[in-house]
Amino acid sequence: MTPFMTRPPWATVGFRTAMIGAALSAFCLWSAAGAPAAEPSLRFEAEEVTGPAAAWQVDRYSDDKWNLWSTDKEAAKKWSGGVVVQSPRVLSDRETPEAGAPPLHTRIGSDQIPPGKYYVQIGGVGRPLAVSRDGKEWKKIEGATRNLGLVEIGTDGFQLWVDDRYASATSPGSAYYDFLEFTPLPDPNRKPKVQGFATSRVVEPLGRGLIALPMDGGRMYVGWRLLKEDPADIAFDVYRRTAGSASQKLNRAPLGQTTDFVDENPAAGVRNEYVVVPTAGADAGKPSAATGAAPAERGQSYVSFKLDGDHTFQKCGIADLNGDGVYDYVIKQPSANIDPYEKYWRASPETYKIEAYLADGTFLWRYDMGWAIERGIWYSPVVVYDLDGDGRAEVCLKAGEGDPRDSDGRVQSGPEDLLVLDGMTGQEKARVAWPPREDFPSYNYASRNQLAVAFLDGKTPCLIVLRGTYNVIQVRAYEYHAGKLRELWRWSDEEEGGLYRGQGAHSMHAADIDDDGRDEIFLGSAVLDDHGVGLWSTGLGHPDHHYVGDIDPDRPGLEVYYGIESRRQKNGCCLVEARTGKVLWGLDLPTRHVHATGMCADIDGRVPGIESYSSDTDAEKKSNVRWLFDCRGNLLRDDLDWGFGLRTVWWDADLQRELLRGKRIFKYGSDQDVGAVESSAVGFADVVGDWREELIVSQAGELRIYSTNLPAQDRRVCLMQDPIYRLDVCLQAMGYTQCPMTTKCLSAD
Repeated sequence: MTPFMTRPPWATVGFRTAMIGAALSAFCLWSAAGAPAAEPSLRFEAEEVTGPAAAWQVDRYSDDKWNLWSTDKEAAKKWSGGVVVQSPRVLSDRETPEAGAPPLHTRIGSDQIPPGKYYVQIGGVGRPLAVSRDGKEWKKIEGATRNLGLVEIGTDGFQLWVDDRYASATSPGSAYYDFLEFTPLPDPNRKPKVQGFATSRVVEPLGRGLIALPMDGGRMYVGWRLLKEDPADIAFDVYRRTAGSASQKLNRAPLGQTTDFVDENPAAGVRNEYVVVPTAGADAGKPSAATGAAPAERGQSYVSFKLDGDHTFQKCGIADLNGDGVYDYVIKQPSANIDPYEKYWRASPETYKIEAYLADGTFLWRYDMGWAIERGIWYSPVVVYDLDGDGRAEVCLKAGEGDPRDSDGRVQSGPEDLLVLDGMTGQEKARVAWPPREDFPSYNYASRNQLAVAFLDGKTPCLIVLRGTYNVIQVRAYEYHAGKLRELWRWSDEEEGGLYRGQGAHSMHAADIDDDGRDEIFLGSAVLDDHGVGLWSTGLGHPDHHYVGDIDPDRPGLEVYYGIESRRQKNGCCLVEARTGKVLWGLDLPTRHVHATGMCADIDGRVPGIESYSSDTDAEKKSNVRWLFDCRGNLLRDDLDWGFGLRTVWWDADLQRELLRGKRIFKYGSDQDVGAVESSAVGFADVVGDWREELIVSQAGELRIYSTNLPAQDRRVCLMQDPIYRLDVCLQAMGYTQCPMTTKCLSAD
């Protein structure tokens, strides 16, 4: 064997197989608009392009040389081309590259790989390898997907040095160098930019959201919205009336510091009604809609209405269904959930129903999703949003037909559609096919479905339809206008290469992260640009939680906090720059399965920015290690007993969020409750009152909206007018619920 094999890489079986498979995939991946998929990947067997030959022995293991191994049991199935380069066992880190086996040198000439930019992956078992691009500076690379990232290759080809210098922290042993795979960076302009129907950004009409809540001592709390279109000098007057009496102004001077007021002497035993009147701006002198409540001996910090039945509900979509500037509610009931994973799956005992209610409790309609949609979150995504800009929201969901259940109760056949319903009537308005299940390797993986809304042109709210999380991922984008759904683009993980495969999450996010005025789509650890091409991928794998917002306010732009479910040697918890995908900091410890919702919120006013919390699991999938980080990655606490995470809510008067655990609302660092709920919180959003948040709670036969009755210290624009916050709230109608983030860290002001 010569020091460097001169046989071209296309002569190997592994290379031919990779090229043919990738070429067939590329041929099949033309979008509906005719946009081509990426070019096929190039694979080179490590032993074919690496030397020197004196560095290894053939099918013989030793402590000071590599083993060119082909006699492993089922080697043809385990290793690309049936051969792998195996290192001596590495039980602890070596001092120098020369210790252990000699360094290997891989060279691929420009006659074998065209110049360009490529994502480079090293095949083999995920134990660490030491790699160097110049033979001098070394770094450790490890994990199930060992990536070199994006590499630019010029006319001098590609070189890489590989060594057995580093030991695995969790499973010491031999390292393996199997192949190099180069995925060309796809043409970022291969699909056109989206041009929707809207000529200016579609915004939902919002009224003052006036709410009145009893307080202790017979007092009454009154709160209302500040809107982004209000002038800076706007102030308000508050008026009260009771049955048979004239309106009475309650404040001596216009209220300009906050958008709330405490009525110290409401009429006892009767309903008190309130209105607020702005003193400046376009609505100066125009009274708000009225709201009212009766005083109570003990403050009842919620408003509610009865459901059309005694059921609870699992999800709640919040949007204005009739265009009156008041948020209405679309629920999915009952609240129980079935997971598609074979260890958790069971046959659905009944069907899901979608129900729509106006804010005053008026029951509008019920849609039975039927037996074609199994009773689980991942089978049945729903979003509620005004997509056509008429001021009234539509209800969008995954739909099926008939009863296609197998004998055991699984649904693996039959039509699947994206369905748009009229928000006021529940009548079907439009329907198109959902991404097909046939391209997925199993029932479990095919059953993972999501929906989102994104402003892909910066003006038009577009529907994002997704299938897949853990391996194959398919996405389609639609515009809904004039009663029709128009496909804007479609995308598959195969377009971008292996770095995008299996990077999905349990919720999507939409945010403009590159300041072009158009929203990008967070699939999880990978992001799509607004026109349906890959923007970046960390390659870290599936995150159980990820939060997008202004986490570190001292840095320009947005950040993303990740808790990665996939086993990692490091960065199982990490902060990433949203614009580029660059890891800013990460946990430098092995993790096995960072689980569930985590937390990302400003809870500690003594620490700048937003804090992040995650927990790893033990062998029984129980929370066993927990971390609370500041926005710079400094470990604040590892002794908290928050399990896999707590939900948060802006509740009291300061700019830190409070924590919800069970029925308690409490401040970080204090055991004192500042509020309470009586049942399960389903939604977290600023839907009424001032800028602080409400909890949408499912009580048997009842929908409750818990709101703070603690007086505020300042005033802020309604959070639902923040673009990231509003679209995060939209996502609470599907997937796993995460508390919404904001475009700017509030406490940074």
